[in-house]
Amino acid sequence: MIKAYIMILVYIGKLGETLEKLRKIENIRSIAVTAGDYDIILKVVVENLEELMEVTDRIQLVGGIKRTTTSVIEKEIEL
Repeated sequence: MIKAYIMILVYIGKLGETLEKLRKIENIRSIAVTAGDYDIILKVVVENLEELMEVTDRIQLVGGIKRTTTSVIEKEIEL
């Protein structure tokens, strides 16, 4: 199993519309709206890197998205 964070920069005025479309994409486990360099951070869980690429492709096709950055989680520490 592969987990990744996908950070998203959204065009001004497109946040609500983008969030609604992202909610419909399989493999997204959580959506966080953030302040700072990115507007949205997704946590994605997939079986392999090929599937991660497919999910990333679907996310990038969502209207309102300016840019994405994906970081694969190597180790997750629960507190």
